[in-house]
Amino acid sequence: MGVACVQVFGSEGDFAPAAGGASLAVRASSSNSAASGTALSVSAPSGTATGDLVIVICHINGQTTIVDNNGGTSFTEDLNDFQPNTTSGMTCSIFSRRILAGDPSTYNFTGGVSARWAVVAVAFSNPDPSVIYDVSTGTANTDNPPSDTVATIPSVTTVTDKSIHLAVGLADGAGTPLTSDPAGYTALQSTSNQGIRAAWKQITPAGSTGVQTMSCTANDGVIGLSIAIKSP
Repeated sequence: MGVACVQVFGSEGDFAPAAGGASLAVRASSSNSAASGTALSVSAPSGTATGDLVIVICHINGQTTIVDNNGGTSFTEDLNDFQPNTTSGMTCSIFSRRILAGDPSTYNFTGGVSARWAVVAVAFSNPDPSVIYDVSTGTANTDNPPSDTVATIPSVTTVTDKSIHLAVGLADGAGTPLTSDPAGYTALQSTSNQGIRAAWKQITPAGSTGVQTMSCTANDGVIGLSIAIKSP
């Protein structure tokens, strides 16, 4: 068991600009989990619309792989099979997609082994038309002690005013859910089976998010993810 923290940023793509200079906002979120299986899925967050940005966090028990299984409406894997804790054995990936007309209402992914899994999806309205993440990808802020009862969300420094910081904690044990959100953050989802807890805060003015934490109900392997979504 152990703890790892990673900041996840930096994927680009062209898209229509936000209408009328509207601000980036969290539209909605959704989650799903299961005690076993290789087929990971999650419903599109309520009200997801053409032009929205959807971020999907997948978490599965074991050192394995997680791949997109959405055919012609595929998601881009921005964090690929992150598995820093070989003792505990847990894998997470982060995917993104700019939603197009006719996209399906369920998003599908495939794990490399049959195991506990969880998925959280977050939809954002009025994202930046060209750049998804506000800071370049980096894993320098990682930590991996033997075990912990806290998922530490590393501090990152946003550069664009009103970007949104996602604080995400993952817990490896089926019976060790994460139970608290950082002060000033709004809760999104908290899953069972293979725990994911996500919360958000708009950072204005741009600057440091500070180190944040999420508590676990027991000592277990955890991962902390710090994700900044760029405001237009």
